[in-house]
Amino acid sequence: MKDQIFIGWSGSNEAAVKVKRLLEAGNYKCTIGGNADNNSQFSSVGDTVIQQIRNCNQAIMIFKNRADGQVSNNLFFELGYVLAMYGQPKVHCVRRADETVVLPSDFDNSFVEPIACGESDDEFAENILAYFTARQKMSINTNKMVLINNRYKMHDYIQRHFSEQGSGCSDYELAQYMLFYVQAAHMFGDERKVLQEITRFKNSYHSYFSEELAVAVNMGIAFFEMVLSIKQSPSGDVYLERADFRKFRDRYNEYGEDIVDDDTGTFDEWARVFIAEHLTYAYILYATNPDLDADGRRKNTERGKACAERTIAALRTLDKTAHVRDNNDHRGIVSLLYAYVYRNLFLLERELGDEGAALVWLEKTKKERTALKNNFESGSIDTQLYENFAMEYYLSLIEYLNYADKLGLDEDDVEDYEAEIAAYVADSRKQSAHSRYVDRIDALLSRLREKRAE
Repeated sequence: MKDQIFIGWSGSNEAAVKVKRLLEAGNYKCTIGGNADNNSQFSSVGDTVIQQIRNCNQAIMIFKNRADGQVSNNLFFELGYVLAMYGQPKVHCVRRADETVVLPSDFDNSFVEPIACGESDDEFAENILAYFTARQKMSINTNKMVLINNRYKMHDYIQRHFSEQGSGCSDYELAQYMLFYVQAAHMFGDERKVLQEITRFKNSYHSYFSEELAVAVNMGIAFFEMVLSIKQSPSGDVYLERADFRKFRDRYNEYGEDIVDDDTGTFDEWARVFIAEHLTYAYILYATNPDLDADGRRKNTERGKACAERTIAALRTLDKTAHVRDNNDHRGIVSLLYAYVYRNLFLLERELGDEGAALVWLEKTKKERTALKNNFESGSIDTQLYENFAMEYYLSLIEYLNYADKLGLDEDDVEDYEAEIAAYVADSRKQSAHSRYVDRIDALLSRLREKRAE
């Protein structure tokens, strides 16, 4: 079941009844304001309408003059209640385009959308449905790192979306939540469990999916299957087998073609970022396949670089949207994604032999990693997430120090950085169980000091 819609009305309920029928054909559950017979003279505001509103999570308010030329006072009461309960983006106020409704002087008439009505209530209802559907393409007005940190909320949205309880968001919003839920699972190491969860979700409800939700769910399944197929060579390198890589690449290219441009919400911008970033990751993994010859490694490295450049272009487009700036996403997940792609470009350019370009990207990823560690060190996110940010910062810092001479770093700065890394290793071993990443950082630090001592 999709959202539960409260339909408020004034004058007559004929249009409300027709809108209800159209919405319920699309798997929404609707309640027309008033009692079961829609006869308001027998309904009590306290025990009927308020309870109806509490049971819903969106509202369509149909403004129409009564026979006396006034809008029902009950409708204004209901309007205030639904605005307080659902928030303005979830309240859709409409009127017939050929009718001027009388509003109190404090109301701006622009908040009631004039809807073309033609010759009948049928056409009016169909146009209300089109207006309502268009307004479902809402961006998520929450900081995405907060969502990832509280991933159980996204889990709840997914679980209840097609339940009798009714969803807590539109299909378009759920498609966005799905993208961030996949990112959260990857950051928390829950890929296998979440793959099973969203596969069950798809198997049960795929026939009801919107275009955006289908893309998001399919992306998540393909990404997790790719991640879970990663192999490790005896030397410790990780890579993808040819069949696993090609399956993932082909599916992701298809999903990229399925993304529909829209000017209202930001699903398309977010999805393009994740498609390009995940493809970059896959190309890097495949380029290290031990069965590839030198030409094969270089060809796939170059293709990975092209994907990384597409990721940056997609991130810059996303970064310009008002929703990203309003929610401070540029200080959270957008910064994290920049850190990913900058490091990928460092690895790719180094593999291609352009050390100068590689060092530019190394400095950029170190800057982003520093910002992430500093922004979230106050205990504002889950400890595991912060430890991941810290670990990745120190790994990038060691890579940075390996090029100290070529970057022209001051000797005192190098010593301070080394002391900072050593303190992190010692503290991590006291505070948490041994981690292969901490051991790796310790080994890299020892190697760095040996190299400087030579």
